[in-house]
Amino acid sequence: MKDTNVERWAQALKEEYPRGLLGEREALVSLLVGKGLSHAEAVEVARALEAQGYAHFLPGERPRWFFSSRSLDLKALMRALDQEFPEFVGEGDEEEEALAFLAARLGDREVAREVLEAMRAAGYVERAYSPELARDRLFFRFPEALRLLG
Repeated sequence: MKDTNVERWAQALKEEYPRGLLGEREALVSLLVGKGLSHAEAVEVARALEAQGYAHFLPGERPRWFFSSRSLDLKALMRALDQEFPEFVGEGDEEEEALAFLAARLGDREVAREVLEAMRAAGYVERAYSPELARDRLFFRFPEALRLLG
């Protein structure tokens, strides 16, 4: 049996695909098979990576897998962005306030940057003018992801 250590796979995938793996849900299993795992082992590792919060599928207009350097609950984070972020924004730089919000929830600024870049790459982040703030701000849009994440 090949190596199915989840943390080792998570680290290797994060290093090899820092901007994520393009493709649909089956792309991760196909990648793992290409790395030498049997199909059954690849399915097992992919499920474990996702269940333990290291691999996150981001559906939408630019579907991709995002690999985090540490385990995180992306579903809860997306809900917080959807429900709490609009009240969090203030007068600062739009990028900085988004990073501050994410870092406060994740406890790590580098992981916050990883998450923000992954969401941007998947098409979930848009910079737009906010009339009520009279300035640009970041908007997070991922209703299809929230529906799919349950």
